[in-house]
Amino acid sequence: MLDGEAEGTDYFATAGAMARYAQRFGALAIELEHRFYGQSVPTEDLSVDNLRYLTVEQALKDTDEFIKFANKHLSLDSSSSKWIVFGGSYSGNLAAWFRERYPHVVAGSVASSAPVNAVYEFQGYFTGVSQSLGTECTNQIREAVRQLYDQLKTPEGCQAISKLFNLCTPLNGTAVDIDSLHNMMIQLLAAFGVAAQYDGRPYTMGVSEVCAIMTTTTNDTTGSTPLDRWAKLSAKYSKGQCVAHDYNESIKDLKNTSKTSPSVKAGVRQWYYQMCAELGLFMTTGLEDSPFGQNSIPLEFFTKQCVDIYGKQFSPEFIQTAVNRTNRLYGGFKPDVTNVVFTNGAVDPWHALSVLTDLNPTTRAIYMNSTSHGADMLQSLPNDPQELTDARLAIEKQLQLFLQ
Repeated sequence: MLDGEAEGTDYFATAGAMARYAQRFGALAIELEHRFYGQSVPTEDLSVDNLRYLTVEQALKDTDEFIKFANKHLSLDSSSSKWIVFGGSYSGNLAAWFRERYPHVVAGSVASSAPVNAVYEFQGYFTGVSQSLGTECTNQIREAVRQLYDQLKTPEGCQAISKLFNLCTPLNGTAVDIDSLHNMMIQLLAAFGVAAQYDGRPYTMGVSEVCAIMTTTTNDTTGSTPLDRWAKLSAKYSKGQCVAHDYNESIKDLKNTSKTSPSVKAGVRQWYYQMCAELGLFMTTGLEDSPFGQNSIPLEFFTKQCVDIYGKQFSPEFIQTAVNRTNRLYGGFKPDVTNVVFTNGAVDPWHALSVLTDLNPTTRAIYMNSTSHGADMLQSLPNDPQELTDARLAIEKQLQLFLQ
């Protein structure tokens, strides 16, 4: 299992679907932490000069070197001991791209919810969120967003919003810093995005729970307006923590290059760097008539972040060129690859950037209507939808073919 943009764990090697496949085939299960995340930081700090070694190419080469190391130190016969790599989300990209670049090293890959087609601006993310939440729920969100912006027109309204959404620092009258406003909207809209992306995984609220709150119209503690209900949802999502929206404070943290800084320990400085330097994938509300507010999260906000955190060289032209290079190197929607299973769920907004149809007889796509991001990689549960159970069985059959 190739870990992605966070500290590695042993979940997938011990309890996830890969662990069951390993048991089925009598295989050793290993989880490999990604360079520059968790304990795998090879430099003294995470300066921009050092972060230049944080690339997809280097992560793929790390995997190749690790397999060589394992073959040697575990005395594995490379001609008879076959490797399969797994990944989910960004690491799903790595799993597919590793098979593409190192087909002589691994017999096959499973790429779950892998957004292999890089884009500078991902407007389709919130379109997918809206589709997953449904018309009634989305209409309530649209009205809640309208009410919020109406409140921001007056000093009294700004004060009310600061209190309603438990902002860590109050909004400054009508002279609200635009970057802080965008930062606030990213956090306030996150509850909807996470609901669609993970749909009720442990520790998250799913689509049904979020929409039950947003569409409740009875005049009780839920709130009598869409804005009130959004505020209740936000409080539940943030678990009572205040919303830290101040842009300058967030940039200050993200500019901290120490291994012990909060953003580095959480992997945020590293992941933002990968987005600015190679992948893009900036989730915006830039589409006209977006129910989340067309100007709530513009592309310009993310571009400014890249410059403010990493330097003026990370211009829009630089980012677009980097995204184009990534697609040119790895093939975008059509990677030149064999022996890969791409899995996606319709509820997951990220499926729009993945492979949804078979590319060739050995590179198959499994599309599930009732599941979300990386669901097939998780431990089986009694209440799993049948198509998720069927997908895991289909993956197992493909693995058997890869291992022949």
